[in-house]
Amino acid sequence: MSKIYKIHKWLSIVSVLFFLMFCITGLILMFRTELNAWAQGGTNHTSSSMAMGQEETPIFDYADEGALLVKAKYPSKDILNISPAMGASHLLRYRIIESSATVAPPARMGMGGDYALYNPNTKTLITSHHETPAHPWVRSVLHTLHQLHTRLDLGKVGIYLVTFLSLVCGVSIVSGIFLYGPFRKSFVKSSVLSNYMKLSTLHREFAMVATVWGFILCITGVWIGGFFIANDSYNADVLHTAKQELSTGQSDVLQPSEAISRIMKAYPDRQLISIDYPSKFNDHHYAFYLGAENDDDPAMFLGQPVYANLYNDSTKDMYSTKTIPWYFTGMTTMINLHIHNHNTMVLKLLWAIWDIVLIVGIVTGIILTIKKKCIRSNALESKVPVEIQHVWRTPICCSMLVLLGFIVPLWSNPITNTIAAICLTIPLIVFFVSLVKGFNH
Repeated sequence: MSKIYKIHKWLSIVSVLFFLMFCITGLILMFRTELNAWAQGGTNHTSSSMAMGQEETPIFDYADEGALLVKAKYPSKDILNISPAMGASHLLRYRIIESSATVAPPARMGMGGDYALYNPNTKTLITSHHETPAHPWVRSVLHTLHQLHTRLDLGKVGIYLVTFLSLVCGVSIVSGIFLYGPFRKSFVKSSVLSNYMKLSTLHREFAMVATVWGFILCITGVWIGGFFIANDSYNADVLHTAKQELSTGQSDVLQPSEAISRIMKAYPDRQLISIDYPSKFNDHHYAFYLGAENDDDPAMFLGQPVYANLYNDSTKDMYSTKTIPWYFTGMTTMINLHIHNHNTMVLKLLWAIWDIVLIVGIVTGIILTIKKKCIRSNALESKVPVEIQHVWRTPICCSMLVLLGFIVPLWSNPITNTIAAICLTIPLIVFFVSLVKGFNH
């Protein structure tokens, strides 16, 4: 057991500060939509008043009319990309750039750069993006926090580091599980509740109740980081092949509806996520990103890139792509477990409480390490006069409920969201009752 304690201690020292940073940044980013709406002065473009049933008419059917409005309003700009707006699938997002620009800003599909939003319901462009927000600093802060949370603000190298650190944090949590029983016994054996033992109790209880919570966030973080690394390699491979296969010419620029019709005929079993216009920034080729036909949220998978040269004479059309690797299977589920299974305010607040519980467990662990009053191995291994019956029963039951709280919202509807909220609330109640009893004895 002393070896496990040493492993746990060193892994915790390596990862704990980064894990704390991930928890704090994640806690704030959880309310990014609400904070962005507040920063704009209280407006929220995803409100139900602007909503439109995408089931009635596919959003890309409005690509032509939106493009005409964008060109009319911004005659000096070119359209680089069309895609549904993130978090608002009833809006079309047009990424635009000055025609005279020589360098395009870093962007991925519809993300990044300057843009205009088109609302097919009102037949108007939403221009609030270009207006001065009520709190302009919010967007900058959220962007910085997102960069820290996903890549330590270090670019591609940061993704590798975050993936590795998430793995170390996960192993640290698992090793801590093996110490739970011995620590409980050593606490019962102690007749005097010293300041150190009080701190140790806090760390033990807070960390143990959040074990499954923290482990799922860590393991999904590893999976997501690994996916983005693999996906970058896959996209580079597809692009390299496309440059060779489409090097014979440049694509004509067609009406959006015509270009979309062509790609849908070539790939009838897919759905369109995003479309890049031919431009000087992509060697004058179209780039379509396609998702699975029945995927409710295909953009989460980032899509299969298909590069194309399309011509007025459709018989000359050329396409280049590569099949999505088999090991990308299940990635949507892992992303949703980490990000998209707390879409109601009640679930967000519960997630925030659980995140705070995890933060307290981390902070108390840091303080214990600084104190350097490690419990001796003979204290862990000695026989205990007071036996604790069923020491694992409550943690296991609570862990199962937390696991359900993660999984059930993947099928998001009022019933599953309510069930998830109940599953996440019960362990918190049990935890706080146990904590109060522990300090009253």
